Amino acid sequence: MNYLILDPSQKADSGEFKILNKDRINHILKILQKKKGDKIKAGLLNTSLGIFKILQVSSEEIFGSYIPILQPKRRSPAIHLIVSVQRPPTVEKILELAGVWGIHSLEFRLATLSRTEYLTSPVWKEENRREKLILGMEQGGNIFLPDIELGFIPPGKKTSFEKKQSISEIVTSSSRNFFYLDKKGKSIQKFNRMSEKEYSILVGPEPGWTKAELEIFRKSNIPGIRLSSSVLRSEQAVSFFLSQWENS
Repeated sequence: MNYLILDPSQKADSGEFKILNKDRINHILKILQKKKGDKIKAGLLNTSLGIFKILQVSSEEIFGSYIPILQPKRRSPAIHLIVSVQRPPTVEKILELAGVWGIHSLEFRLATLSRTEYLTSPVWKEENRREKLILGMEQGGNIFLPDIELGFIPPGKKTSFEKKQSISEIVTSSSRNFFYLDKKGKSIQKFNRMSEKEYSILVGPEPGWTKAELEIFRKSNIPGIRLSSSVLRSEQAVSFFLSQWENS
C-alpha cells in the first residue's frame, strides 16, 4: 500500500474517517508499523490526494482525519478496456492493473472462444471486483475508480448464465473508437492517438480471436495494435498496452 484510499462511506458524523477493513488495519499496523499520531499518504475516492492522520487505533478499527492537498485530473484521452472473459486469477490481475493506471472503464464480455465455466467464479461479485480495483489504486496512487460493466449475468445456484452483448455485437452496434490487440497489428507508435477524447481497447481470450471476429474488426475498420513479437498472456498484454500507451 503506497496510498490509503478512503471512501466517503467511511466518513463519520464528526468528519473523520473510520477504517474497519481488517486487511488494511493489519497492513497499517504491522507492515507500515504506524501508530496513533502518525500520518499516511492517502486519497479520497474520486476527489483528492492528501494525508490521513491516525487519531485512534485498535485491532478492530482505525479512526483518523483526512487533509486534502491535491485535486488530480483524470487521464486524457480516456481509455476503456473491453476484455474478453478470462480465467479468474487473470481477471484479478487485470482489475488491479486497471486500478493502478486509472483507466476510465472496464468491461468483461464474452468472445467466441471465451470459456463460460469461468463465469461461476466469485471474482465477478461486485464487492470482489471493487476490492481488487482498490488494491491497485492504493498501489498506484490513483483516486479515480474505474466503472465496471459485465457483458453477462453470472449463473445462480439453479440458473445458467445470461449473455448480454458479446464483443462482436458491441463492435457492430457502436461507433466508439476501437482498437484491438493482435500480434499481427501495427506498432502503437504508428497511430495518432491524441485526436479523440476516448478510445476503447479490445482484449481477446486466451485462445485468441477467431477468423470471424477478425473479419468483423476488418469490416468495421478497427485497427490492430501489436505490443510484442511474443505471444503474451492476457494480463501481460494489458500491462504492455498501458505502459506503451503512456510512454509513446
